[in-house]
Amino acid sequence: MNGKVDWIHARAAVGGSPDLLVEVVDLFFEEYPKLIVGIQSSIESEAFVELRRFAHTLKGCLRYFGPTQAGQLSFELEIMGRDGQLERATEVFGDLQTEMDSLVPELTAFAASQSPETDA
Repeated sequence: MNGKVDWIHARAAVGGSPDLLVEVVDLFFEEYPKLIVGIQSSIESEAFVELRRFAHTLKGCLRYFGPTQAGQLSFELEIMGRDGQLERATEVFGDLQTEMDSLVPELTAFAASQSPETDA
């Protein structure tokens, strides 16, 4: 598989409904920027509970798209928040941002291909 998204998994996660998959992708685009900002802010302020919550929520959003590296990195940050161990948090967050930078364009392309405006 060349992309970051496991589209077979994604379609199965929504029961094969193309409309629901579009809705999941749209909701992801609404939520993930706030979650990324929250994770970064939590790391900077050493807010362990908040880091755990933001990372856990991002991990949940990503689960629809299969076992992504971004999901794994979110899980690592969640555990760091749970355990109050932030030594590697900045490094892992940087890796997460890199993964998101390659995942988001794939989701954007999918959303654009499903948009009714593409026929106009």
